[in-house]
Amino acid sequence: MLCVLMVLSGAARADGIEVNEARIEYQDGGFDLAASFDFELPPPLEDALNKGISLYFVVDFQLTRPRWYWFDEKPVNASRSVRLSYHPLTRQYRVSTGGLQLPFMRLKGALQFIQRVRGWRVFERNMVKPGETYQAETRMRLDLTQLPKPFQINAVNTREWNLASEWRRFNFTVPTEFPQPPAPTPSPPVLPVPAPPPVPGPASAASAAVAGETRAVPFAQTVSTVLSPNTLVQPAAGQP
Repeated sequence: MLCVLMVLSGAARADGIEVNEARIEYQDGGFDLAASFDFELPPPLEDALNKGISLYFVVDFQLTRPRWYWFDEKPVNASRSVRLSYHPLTRQYRVSTGGLQLPFMRLKGALQFIQRVRGWRVFERNMVKPGETYQAETRMRLDLTQLPKPFQINAVNTREWNLASEWRRFNFTVPTEFPQPPAPTPSPPVLPVPAPPPVPGPASAASAAVAGETRAVPFAQTVSTVLSPNTLVQPAAGQP
């Protein structure tokens, strides 16, 4: 009887989430996990979510290198938690992971974001050996330990609360050559900009005006002396 209960309990924990794809991508000196999952939120979980209970979904990743002469080497064992909550005042669902927080008007959009894992750095380049083949495995599960105590007790006996996926396992061979980052494009030389000609200020303009008047004064005096009306009208000496 105990064996039957253990088998049913294991089946319940692995029910509800399917792993559609899982692969490792090299980006900027490290390796990221790209995976996608598919599941529907059971009615009891959706009801608890709408009543203010936050749900925590965890993605686990492991990297193992088999060794025939000793225990398997496990250089990577990482987990990432995503929090799903509902705020009645704003009528929005929020997804929080790390320092990122995104609002969603519909539950379907929030679940689609959680089900798609992209850009998660799971290990660096110096943690693995080039040319070696490792066994990678990943899964998604609902973290029951993050629920309030009354819900944890209820989740033990309720199959719909045990939301998890089976481990998806695949082989990963570390490449021996990595793409080089593109060389920076040299910037064009900056040509010097010629300085504009100086604009005379008020003092210079005043000086120029005074200089012009000074040069014009002798000419005006000469004209007035030569063409004076008194000189033209005054009779010559000795005339009546």
